[in-house]
Amino acid sequence: MLRAMLGLMLIASLGGGAWGGPPGGCSIAWDAETLTLIERQGDYGRMVRLADGRLACVFDRDRKIWVRASADEGRTWAPPVLIAEEAECWLTNAWAAELASGKVVCFWNERPLAAIEYQDRLAPPGRLTRPIRIRMSASDDEGATWSAARTIYEGGPSYQDGCWEPAPLALPGGELQVYFANELPYRQTAEQEISVISSRDEGATWSEARQASMRRGRRDGMPAPLLLADGRGIVVAIEDNGLAGSVFKPAIVFTSLAENWRGGAAEGDSPNRWGALSPPLEPNWYGGAPFLTKLPSGETLLSYQESEDGTLKNCRMAVCVGDPAGRNFSAKTYPLEGLAERGQLWNSLLVKNDGTVTAIAGATIKGVRGVWAIDGVVSRGESK
Repeated sequence: MLRAMLGLMLIASLGGGAWGGPPGGCSIAWDAETLTLIERQGDYGRMVRLADGRLACVFDRDRKIWVRASADEGRTWAPPVLIAEEAECWLTNAWAAELASGKVVCFWNERPLAAIEYQDRLAPPGRLTRPIRIRMSASDDEGATWSAARTIYEGGPSYQDGCWEPAPLALPGGELQVYFANELPYRQTAEQEISVISSRDEGATWSEARQASMRRGRRDGMPAPLLLADGRGIVVAIEDNGLAGSVFKPAIVFTSLAENWRGGAAEGDSPNRWGALSPPLEPNWYGGAPFLTKLPSGETLLSYQESEDGTLKNCRMAVCVGDPAGRNFSAKTYPLEGLAERGQLWNSLLVKNDGTVTAIAGATIKGVRGVWAIDGVVSRGESK
């Protein structure tokens, strides 16, 4: 199902928006010659630059959490290192970060197999006994070895009161935050909020959870936090199924560094919540699983999975460029267009430098399903 490799692909349509598109007409051209398989049958890849210059990619495979490192900018990858496994559980949603001290921390979701078995039906009494958890491990040797797993948040034991998709953010001054989708406060409804917990001691102890975003009667999900350039504040990309119709769309919620969510959650009508895309998606289109990062020059980048028919099986990875405030994402490109089958899921980005961005996707290419990566070249010119 793979078309012929296209060499250097430029698929940049410079969008409109109130500010006339990305600053300086910023766009991304994806280079098919850089396409690399990181892990066969891996899923939910997230990449980070380590202090020693290597790249590290965490992912799940065989219900376990792994990491692979690359010393040549992602062209080749060292053998995988096991971070965590847990009997009778599926570990997924891995996301790593390196702290100022050099400690590398990794967070993931622990889902008991019993909860998965009964996610869509009533479980027999006494069948669901283990809670769904957010867990973490740490490495003091750049990912070579990892500490025993620790629980930092516990949801309920069912898919109706779970906690999902942890995403870390390190702030100036040493605060470490983890954002996650949280159903636990809404056991009697189908609602879901984005919660945040924080640590001042590199993850040894954690605060109580507080709300970052909540749209009443809906399900905010899959947070991806980012510290804006020049101390502008914190933005979190979420999937919002109340933004336009009932299908998920990418949205942004914001807080200043001074407030740091103490001013309350970004509710549905809050000025601190806005649709990410300019122009927005059609109401029946699906746009979920967002990811945020920024270029050294300050422009923000958003990826998400998009399908015209609202299904996961027909999703492709989309990448857009936004302004330094995390608004007006346009100049949409599809990094794997013509290379991968549809069903490109749980994607992410890494900015290697001011001129190169890596897109990481769960995709099927040449019949091989796994975590794939492709590099894009950032260019700037006059907006058209």
